Amino acid sequence: MRLSKKGKTVTFEVCAWWDSEDQKIHLASNESETLILTVGSDPGSERGHPKLFRELTKILRDAGAPAP
Repeated sequence: MRLSKKGKTVTFEVCAWWDSEDQKIHLASNESETLILTVGSDPGSERGHPKLFRELTKILRDAGAPAP
């Protein structure tokens, strides 16, 4: 984990993966035992965030990882 020079921004590693069973992208970090998020494409869903889903899909595909 790294604090910016101005002391306002923290940079840390986040892991992302596609789960084909629940059709969501999962996010987690070793910096927190409880930070586990899911992002879906359905805007009407509690976990739905279409723009973030598209951006994460592109990141996964560009890396050669399984993606929607």
